[in-house]
Amino acid sequence: MNKRSTYNTFFRGFWVEVSDRLQDYVKKGRRNPPWLIMSIAGRFGWLRYCAKLMIRLNNRLQLNHQLNYVNHDDRPASHQSCPATQLTNEENDHVENVCTGLEPTKIVTVLNQDGIYTGLSLSQSMQQELWQFAHTHPCYGNLEPDQGFYYADKAKAEQRSGRLFFSAQYFNTSRLCSAIRRLGNDRQLVSIAQSYLGAKPIFTGSRLWWNFAIDDHTVYDPNYAITFFHYDLDDYACLRFFFYLTAVDEQAGPHVCVRGSHVNKKLAYLLSPVKRRSDDYVQQHYGTENLVSVCGAAGFGFAEDTFCIHKATRPLRGDRLMLQIQFALHDYGMHNDFKDDSRLRNIDCSGFAINN
Repeated sequence: MNKRSTYNTFFRGFWVEVSDRLQDYVKKGRRNPPWLIMSIAGRFGWLRYCAKLMIRLNNRLQLNHQLNYVNHDDRPASHQSCPATQLTNEENDHVENVCTGLEPTKIVTVLNQDGIYTGLSLSQSMQQELWQFAHTHPCYGNLEPDQGFYYADKAKAEQRSGRLFFSAQYFNTSRLCSAIRRLGNDRQLVSIAQSYLGAKPIFTGSRLWWNFAIDDHTVYDPNYAITFFHYDLDDYACLRFFFYLTAVDEQAGPHVCVRGSHVNKKLAYLLSPVKRRSDDYVQQHYGTENLVSVCGAAGFGFAEDTFCIHKATRPLRGDRLMLQIQFALHDYGMHNDFKDDSRLRNIDCSGFAINN
């Protein structure tokens, strides 16, 4: 890795990044020891495999235990990982397949081989519902809970706050948005996740966010849009479904994934506390032929193993709105968009005129 690519990837300095990562592990590990164990053991394929076997065994024991309660009044209620993601009675009465044209067997086969499957498609009604939500609820600039604004007021919010927003995220989406709740409980998505993960999946959270087109001459902060290659270790096995809610071409910030990297990483990379890598590193070790740049119309979707190396790219023309639905074997409470409502603040854009 040459000095220039190292600087671009670890722009604050490599050892600063290492120090920050280690401090983050210690802080989170004290709060959640099982997560810390997973974040170390989950890097290695044979340990992930053993963990999945143990989970399958535990699920089987739980099922046998539940069967013993059949026809008894004290039968335990079914487990839900997160009350905020449960469907209402009305939503349960109107369950639909929110994605179209799914072939679960084919999808899982491709995922096992490549770590990514492209070609999902949201129904038109689901797209409209999500679009309506995004335009009637505040998003939060650069993911900061006190920088809320409506998408239509982005320019006003930037001038009012004196800041440039590279991205903006919506919070508490599975609680506030029926469409996202239904996606998290969609039978087809759950079935695909269960087949791929090898055990009963848990919907661990959603994410809905904008990456904004920034002038090419503007100093760009890759931290906000995560435009550097990395992999995520959210559990021993984890699957995400992504959906574009705006049309995405090569100039509109496509997601990029390294095909096959979910089962192919150097030991030195796995042992490193820092998961980000430069474009040069990825091209040298995996080849440009395995870089998948995901483009598609609004409603286009894909599934991805979070252990795959991936990144966002910088939108140069057109803002990108994207939805993420995540399933895993455990819920460590760290991979959702929940924020206490009392912490959320909007930028006051009322009566504010934009200065050209």
